[in-house]
Amino acid sequence: MSLDDYWQENKRFVVTVGGGLVAFLAGYLVIDGRYEGDITAAKGTITRSERELRADLYSESDLAAARAENEALRAAMTTLEGAVGFRPRAEFVLDPALGSFPNQYLRALTQVREDLLPRANRVNLAIDPGLGMPQLSPTRDEEIVRCLEALDVIETVATIAIEARVKRIEKIAIRLDPGLSSRNGLGDVERTKVSFELRGSSLALTRVLAATQRPRDGRVLFVDELETSPSRTKDDEVQMVLTLIIARLRPVAAPES
Repeated sequence: MSLDDYWQENKRFVVTVGGGLVAFLAGYLVIDGRYEGDITAAKGTITRSERELRADLYSESDLAAARAENEALRAAMTTLEGAVGFRPRAEFVLDPALGSFPNQYLRALTQVREDLLPRANRVNLAIDPGLGMPQLSPTRDEEIVRCLEALDVIETVATIAIEARVKRIEKIAIRLDPGLSSRNGLGDVERTKVSFELRGSSLALTRVLAATQRPRDGRVLFVDELETSPSRTKDDEVQMVLTLIIARLRPVAAPES
């Protein structure tokens, strides 16, 4: 078949293809001329980014500085934990060698009641014999530990109230941190709250509050809430609602090797 014959039979196809090719070349030239600078800049950015990704982002000195800062923060957290964290007395600390933890809890509670209630009676201090402890003894180890710490605080405050000649400790309540039984767990600071409603002279209640803030056995009892109001029945009495907090900081994680 000659070229002339091919043209006669396929000229529409050839014209269509040729027109499309011309349009493509024209569009390419327009786009290349208009966006050539942007395309070149983008290629340069990609090249630089690839080069930076292959290079080390931090030097050995940067790593050493980060490690030193981490150690300083860990030391600061340890110091803070020592200052804030509650340190129970030995008789309120569980010892695996002394039998089951529930039995140790009951023995500690019985001992405090047998010692504290007679002392309170001798100075006419009315105090709830249940001492605000749970009606059903805790069974989980974590709850037993917290309840014993709260019992330590209750015995301490009651002893201070006896010495200050407070008239009544009407209510004692323990509130464990909700995170202890939550799916989300505990936060950075765990808070067990122990609340007291005390009645007595303004001098006696002032002495109680002051004594909680003086180092007693090397410990300060941190105040979470405080509210005072005059008694509605006796002119010489004041009511004080005092909430103390037992703080426990999350342990500092060990550094990664």
